[in-house]
Amino acid sequence: MCLFSKTKTFAIATAIALLSISTAPAQFTAPTNARVDALAGAHVSDISGIYRYPVMMTGYLDHVQATWGQGFVGVKSVSSMFSFGVLANQGPLAPVFTAAAVGRLNGYAFPAGLGAGNFNDNLVIPHLLLGFDLGAAAIGADVFLEYAGYSASNGTDDVSGSITHPGARLSGKFGVADAEVMVKIGLGAPSVSASGVAGSDKLTSNAGLYLETGAEAGMSLGGADWVLGACYTRSNHRFALGNAADPNATAYSLLNVYLGVEFNFVETAVAAAGYSLNRSNSVTSQPDVSGSPSQQFPIDYSHSLYAGLENAWENAWIFDSFQLRGGALYTITSTGGKPSDNTNYAQPAIHSTVQPVVGIGVSKAFATIDLSLNPGAWGGLVTGPDVALVTATIKF
Repeated sequence: MCLFSKTKTFAIATAIALLSISTAPAQFTAPTNARVDALAGAHVSDISGIYRYPVMMTGYLDHVQATWGQGFVGVKSVSSMFSFGVLANQGPLAPVFTAAAVGRLNGYAFPAGLGAGNFNDNLVIPHLLLGFDLGAAAIGADVFLEYAGYSASNGTDDVSGSITHPGARLSGKFGVADAEVMVKIGLGAPSVSASGVAGSDKLTSNAGLYLETGAEAGMSLGGADWVLGACYTRSNHRFALGNAADPNATAYSLLNVYLGVEFNFVETAVAAAGYSLNRSNSVTSQPDVSGSPSQQFPIDYSHSLYAGLENAWENAWIFDSFQLRGGALYTITSTGGKPSDNTNYAQPAIHSTVQPVVGIGVSKAFATIDLSLNPGAWGGLVTGPDVALVTATIKF
């Protein structure tokens, strides 16, 4: 297929997918897809890894994938060394800042707290992906400009404003001894702006920062593929009216550490298992009643154990391939830390039930459809379990 024809196919598939799927929930963690969801979130080789490490786009050239309710990713190769693509519908990268900015915009427009303004979009401008395959190493970049315009009328004033977040995430992949290593760093400058309230100065951001760093190492050991990784994400914000900055600056952070293993116990079957730790924390700079320079809220911990299994059958019925998969997730959450008002604060851990999930996938020619099903939410005697996620993938 010629370059012009493949580029045209990429553009058409991208447009259809972007018009068909909804925005993913705001979150620090990356979107998923139906295959990974049906494997209980296991760290397996999958195109959804591009959301975490843009450099992974070099391994999924000429692919378009859309997951309803989650995200969209498309990659187009231009040459053996260069590729480009888009990420979309994954929600804001700094959700805590976004929620705070929405609240502050509404508070500015409606001082009595009795109204809410309107946004002309939901910070879902697609991100631009750039990939460079240099043979011994690869580089991937995600360049973004999140934007949402704001308008409100409180009966007296017409207020206009916006939430803006420009930035970029860079990642690299290279070999070290027998391991494949990926690293990343991302920086952004989230800000808010509004004006129009009579007798009030302009609302702006006195400070705003988005930071994302991480590293992941994978290697084959004992007939299995192992992966060990860590990611740290942080967003800071402080608002201001005119030249008067708020006394309170807020920083929110999430640390994710994970260990996973993937192996083929027969030629067509893949098994995966692993452990993941999430540590989230929020800190404000406003002095507390004791005069301490900062106030730290309780730290939340989440420990997750997961396992998944997938088998594929070639030339099944009318399909080129049929996949059946399933998994289970078990999570323990706890709260700790030292808030300023109680240095011994802690709560008992909460143990979840084991959460099973199953899924299927079918492939025909250049297209693949994956479904993940939630057996715990049974829609009815005839309809069966509710569909959790639907993912469509096109190779061109």
